[in-house]
Amino acid sequence: MDVTNEAGDALRLPSAAELLATTRQAPGAAANPEPTDTGPDPELLACGRDPEAVLEHAAAGESDEHERSCPECQALLRDHSVLDQVTREWAELPVPVPDDLGSRVMRLVRAELHTGRLLPLGEPDEQLMLTETAAARALRAAVDAEPGVQARSCRIRPFENRAGAAVPGPVTVRLSVGVPYGEPIHALADRLRERVRRTAAERLGLDVARVDVDVVGLEPATGDRRADR
Repeated sequence: MDVTNEAGDALRLPSAAELLATTRQAPGAAANPEPTDTGPDPELLACGRDPEAVLEHAAAGESDEHERSCPECQALLRDHSVLDQVTREWAELPVPVPDDLGSRVMRLVRAELHTGRLLPLGEPDEQLMLTETAAARALRAAVDAEPGVQARSCRIRPFENRAGAAVPGPVTVRLSVGVPYGEPIHALADRLRERVRRTAAERLGLDVARVDVDVVGLEPATGDRRADR
């Protein structure tokens, strides 16, 4: 029978014969003694019978008179019966899997990689996620494509149900940007919102409910703009 340890590695339970062959060696004997031509075979019972043969005979109902009356053979069968019962009980033990196991694992991964929150995509049963970091990077690139604008930060809030859990739905985006000095801010902010919504829909599959734009800096005017003045 194979079981797993806490690390998930497969482990093989030794057979009863292997256990008995090990425990019945003389004290102080080497674990892997060198084969010799003299002395009893350490893999045999004290009565000289092969443990595997004794077990096979008992399983097939073909035990002979010696095996039915020999204390060594009967002790082997009793030990094997106990071990078999224990392993069967282990095999039948339920392994509870929490309903939120997937979200727990992803929270640990996100904490390790600093990927931000997870943004659900598609239908509720699709289990398709996009990290906030990846989405924010794409939206900042779209904002930076506007002449003279520098995206400073981008935060994305996922749509949440009544219980506060993130579910597929329209997200909220908050941008911090530096804009060119002298540029009409209201018109520029509208263009940035449109860029964000278009990029989110076409490249990320995100529906954006609202885009908040915080102007946190004024950048030098572009060369074309200075030339016009």
